[in-house]
Amino acid sequence: MSEGEVMEQLIEYMNVLLVGVSVFFTIVSAYVVALYAFLARAGFVMKFFAFMFFTLTIAFLLNFFKGAQVIHGGLLDALVEIDRAIGLSPAGQAALMNYQTGIDAMLQETMWFAAAAFYLAILFLTFLWRPRAGADA
Repeated sequence: MSEGEVMEQLIEYMNVLLVGVSVFFTIVSAYVVALYAFLARAGFVMKFFAFMFFTLTIAFLLNFFKGAQVIHGGLLDALVEIDRAIGLSPAGQAALMNYQTGIDAMLQETMWFAAAAFYLAILFLTFLWRPRAGADA
């Protein structure tokens, strides 16, 4: 692959990542709305079914993220090889600097932490949280 092809794929990776993040927050938001509107009054079986469906959906999405992360690593390895062989343009050097300074890793770790935190919050809200008496829930 040429540097231009690798850079094009890295930009497409960022687009896919942003779409994936927006899908993640859409799923979480929809579940919170359903929890507030319907599931707060539902029985255990319905809550369990809804939570398992949510879990499967998030698991699918996180596996998608994991696969994209592997492809991202391969694209960055290709940039390293190109840099060793013929050098990189300023854009290629900037992309490689994000990788080498840990910015990419920090973004990925933040994404995994946020996913775990939201999942635990949804778990709590689904099974343990009880609305106050007289509250609108």
